[in-house]
Amino acid sequence: MTRQEKALWAAVIILTAGVLLMGSLIVIRGLKPAGTVHEPDDEQGGLDAVASFDGQMITEDEWVKELKRARGHEMLLQMLNQKAVYAEAQALKIRVSPDEIAGRIQSEAKGYESEDAYYGEMSAQLGLTPEEVRAEAAYQLTLEKIAIVNIHISDDAIDRYIEEHKEEFEPKRQYDLAWIKLKSRREANKALDRLEDGEDFGKLAEELSLDEYTRMQGGRLGLIEEDDPFVPEELLEAAKDLEAGDIAGPIGLKDDGYAVMQIRDIVKTGELSDAEIRVRVNKQLALNEAVPLTELEAKLRDKYGAELITQSSSERQSYIK
Repeated sequence: MTRQEKALWAAVIILTAGVLLMGSLIVIRGLKPAGTVHEPDDEQGGLDAVASFDGQMITEDEWVKELKRARGHEMLLQMLNQKAVYAEAQALKIRVSPDEIAGRIQSEAKGYESEDAYYGEMSAQLGLTPEEVRAEAAYQLTLEKIAIVNIHISDDAIDRYIEEHKEEFEPKRQYDLAWIKLKSRREANKALDRLEDGEDFGKLAEELSLDEYTRMQGGRLGLIEEDDPFVPEELLEAAKDLEAGDIAGPIGLKDDGYAVMQIRDIVKTGELSDAEIRVRVNKQLALNEAVPLTELEAKLRDKYGAELITQSSSERQSYIK
């Protein structure tokens, strides 16, 4: 997965993070100034402190009010979407298997060092647990199955697509790369000499590399797809002729400077059987013909009478969405 795809995936599930937050509010107790004892007041529910700053309390009511103001409408709408989608899935006897969820997660985790690294980033960026990430994958898979349940794609259409898009199904390589960026060819050669003398690549990168992003990680770029547009193409071009464990350089860079590169590992991905390719193409072509998924969610909300109710101090209004 490229950095662009990672960002898109984060955008897709960030709303789910908010839904999960609203659906499982946890009152944080004990954040009061030292020596202060706060007893809950049944007549003033929601006034319990959940946080404090400089001696001033933030109450549960204030917290919830701000959450509702910022994302309340979207969160409620997504909660209704989930209820409507799973009601329709039950009516159509549609199920998503654990293997399908695992396959979706594996696809989304491409470009990370491991699935654990992917889950770690989802936790760091969005505060999502692995269970919550898998729940979102299950929801998306269920919605897609509903969208295409009555769409038939002919064998001829599948054959034609495969013939016209052969490159999509060719196995790709991913490189686990590390590099040391240097100012001149001479400095790159000196680094190579030190590596030949047995010095550790990671420690040398921390000492010498000009790249601020990777230097303190021992020069690690991570697991990079062979056509990643965010990695210097000179590195990817050189990697094509190398094997795991090789060190290469000096490599001239278009944006100035030179690089010494280490191939830590090479992984092949996307090796699919003919049957797997046909299943994937059938689903993609069917989704192309289906209504957009957001439109499908709206139709299902209408079908099951989903209703958003907002309340102000003076009146109560209901909106059918």
